[in-house]
Amino acid sequence: MSLPLYVPAGEGEFVRIRDTKKTFIKLTHEQSDGEFGFYEHHMAPEANGASPHVHDKSTEMFYVVKGEIEFTIGDEKVVGEPGAFAYVPKGAPHGFTNRGKENAILLIMFMPVFHREEYFRGLERLTANGRNPSMEELQEHMAKYDQVMV
Repeated sequence: MSLPLYVPAGEGEFVRIRDTKKTFIKLTHEQSDGEFGFYEHHMAPEANGASPHVHDKSTEMFYVVKGEIEFTIGDEKVVGEPGAFAYVPKGAPHGFTNRGKENAILLIMFMPVFHREEYFRGLERLTANGRNPSMEELQEHMAKYDQVMV
């Protein structure tokens, strides 16, 4: 059974992935009984986020807190400024980048979550010390957590 949870601003576990400054893991699979995952994703200026991909089992939602996030949703590209929200249902291709010249903050939500925090932790390990994992390594890692590149 899930228990109430409070995580103060700037606190909680975080991971570093390439040009992401930090991804705070605010709500995990275990904490929500697999129902929901919530992440605060800080991106460096002009940082790549996620290449276009799909989730077959999860719905993903985004909320722009700071900066300019360029979303690719299907064949459409849109720029989200603070306050913008994107809902991506299961099976819909999507990706994002920080197209701005300043840091960006993006809230990312998954429902259900399928251990998504392990996806972020794994990316941190794969890209540690500037390492560039092979495409095969990335695809294998993504497949474990309901993510397929398109």
